[in-house]
Amino acid sequence: MGEEDLSEFNFPKVRDMVEFKHIDGTPDGNYALRILRAYREACNAKWIIEGEHEKARALYDAMNEHQDLRAKELDKAIEILERELTHVGTYKNNKR
Repeated sequence: MGEEDLSEFNFPKVRDMVEFKHIDGTPDGNYALRILRAYREACNAKWIIEGEHEKARALYDAMNEHQDLRAKELDKAIEILERELTHVGTYKNNKR
């Protein structure tokens, strides 16, 4: 299988761009929750797929769909971890 020349390839623009923010690394029992929330927020970014070639549209549409699927998994993991941290008494209801 030959290699394709991707030197001219450009990803399409991202809509709903999410700015990555520093994650507080304090080991206070909520660090893992802050990491999950940061990754979950990043799932809000989506590719703009208008005006692209049909194959590219299909690819970027699938990438957007995968963002949604990742978001669902992370939402579930966050819910489980929040419940567990509440149970053990270390959960602090702050977003970062």
